[in-house]
Amino acid sequence: MLLQCSFSEHASQRPTNPGGNTGSLVRVDEPRGWPSIDTCTLILSNPYHYRMTRVLLALLVAAVMSTGIVYAQNDDNETPAAAAPTPEELKEAVDGLGDRLTTVETDVDKLKQIKISGYVQAEWQFFDQTTNPNGRAVFSDSRRNFFTIRRGRLKVQHKLGDMSYVLQGDFTEGGFKMKDAYITYNLAGEQLGLTAGVFNRPNYEVELSSSARESAERAQVTRAFYPDERDLGFMFTYQPPISQDFTPKLQVGLFNGPGVVVPEADAYKDLITRLTFPVPFGADAPIQADLGASLYYGGIPQTGDSIVKWDGEVKKTVANDATGNLRGMGNKMNFNVEGQIYLDLLPFGGTILKGEFMGGKRPTAASAATAATVGTKKDINGKDSVVVIPGAAAGNLQIRNQSGFYAYFVQNIGSSLQFALKYDTFDRNTDLSGANVKSASDASTSILGLGFNYFFGNIRLTLWYEIPTIAKDEVVAGMDDLKDNKTTIRLQYKY
Repeated sequence: MLLQCSFSEHASQRPTNPGGNTGSLVRVDEPRGWPSIDTCTLILSNPYHYRMTRVLLALLVAAVMSTGIVYAQNDDNETPAAAAPTPEELKEAVDGLGDRLTTVETDVDKLKQIKISGYVQAEWQFFDQTTNPNGRAVFSDSRRNFFTIRRGRLKVQHKLGDMSYVLQGDFTEGGFKMKDAYITYNLAGEQLGLTAGVFNRPNYEVELSSSARESAERAQVTRAFYPDERDLGFMFTYQPPISQDFTPKLQVGLFNGPGVVVPEADAYKDLITRLTFPVPFGADAPIQADLGASLYYGGIPQTGDSIVKWDGEVKKTVANDATGNLRGMGNKMNFNVEGQIYLDLLPFGGTILKGEFMGGKRPTAASAATAATVGTKKDINGKDSVVVIPGAAAGNLQIRNQSGFYAYFVQNIGSSLQFALKYDTFDRNTDLSGANVKSASDASTSILGLGFNYFFGNIRLTLWYEIPTIAKDEVVAGMDDLKDNKTTIRLQYKY
């Protein structure tokens, strides 16, 4: 707290504030006569001292104004300059300062309801492959290497009582994209809450912020089963404190289904439930663990006469047996099991083991037939010739059984360095294998990732290297795996 005053020229010596240090109190040198105080301004560096400040101000004003007479000094004599203030004038001065403090308190309380946070990830990516030969390159880019803003997040949260809202945007060189826009309401303290709007779907790797995740990106299966991570809907969260070391968490949400990039196109809604709970080893145990399971149940319209399925590694077109008003509900579903283990056994840092398995099915929407078109092309003499481009036949809805998992090993080294190893695999069609896999949309791919994270202050430096693999004979028979590795160097600032 600082009381800063301006003074008239009546005194030969003035109060000083050496070095302009606004964080210290005003120092008053020993004067021959009290100076005349014109104005005083209160500068607050701690909003929690308001009430004590008001008392001190009242005492200060009373002490200064009750000096009786302020003298003006000249070479011959001293004459009175002003009379002592009346009690009414003293009361008005104190009340005026009190009103100003009340206004400041109100404004600061409003500002404390707003929280601004975010992070920026600037990175360099390098690709071993510049092309995707026969669709067997997991990572490729024609530029080979480039700089990019992977994420530029700005998050604003306002909290008022049991309600709050969150807005978050993503600013990159490609433009602006909305990420979060939701409202939360605590229905029963911290035990029961409602979230509505655009927000993360309930899943461990989805809800883990990209600013805190040990690897550069989420696992393949997570991105496939939860595209865009977020969706539009509402969710209830229930966390009953059963005991001191055991508080399970149940999330139940209903969502549009397509995510936030693709607009909703039907009346179908997706139901997602997730239950997680700590293993009660005790707060002081060197081992802590969380376990969980989740269910995703939804679908897209399945209205055609036929659908495509796979049976015994054979692609078959079968009759559409879906019935009811929501024909196809359930053709998009998966069941997950997850676990996170935290170990405090080594003297130089903690160890984390975590992973998740997801298995289910996903539909590919039917496509309408396209008509033949007429175009032109150059013949061998360079002249234009008319050609007929045949149309495409209608495509039936396809349902693929899919599964995948990811596993992390994370080792902290001291307080600033972290080593991480991650393996994830995703089988896009569990009914096919080997030479029967003719398309990248049915292939099974695995990625081994490893790297380091270095932390200093608000900065995090990440070096991440990924080695993908496609099984031999898949997509193209007899073709070995390509060297299509990827290197990422990322600099992150979080505030």
